[in-house]
Parts: sequence; C-alpha cells; structure tokens
Amino acid sequence: MKQKEVNQQTAHQAYDDQAMLGAGTDHADRSVWLIWMGLVLAAVAVLPFALRNADVLRQIAAMCGFDLG
Repeated sequence: MKQKEVNQQTAHQAYDDQAMLGAGTDHADRSVWLIWMGLVLAAVAVLPFALRNADVLRQIAAMCGFDLG
C-alpha cells in the first residue's frame, strides 16, 4: 500500500469515529432540551391556578426566596 492510501484510510477512520461521537452527543443534547421544555411548559401551566390561590402563590414565592407576608 502506498503512503497516500494509508493516510486516506486513517483519515476516513478518524472521520467515522468523530461522526459517531457527535451522534451520541446530539441525542443527549436533544433530551436535555426536551426535559427543559417540559419543565417550562409545566411552570406556565401552573401559573393561572397559582394566581387564583393566595396560599399557593405564597408557597411558590417562598420556594423562590421571597416573603410575601
């Protein structure tokens, strides 16, 4: 085998390894984004109910470090 062919095979193998690493990272990033979107959606969905009930509103404020009295 010529040196050029060996270099091409090595480069191709390195590219395949890098592509496989990127695929796993992409899946992990996507799952983190989905978890965060679910949390934000749940927080927004709770707001109308929390604003109707003063006790729930005070409890949420206390969890965030605010004292509403």
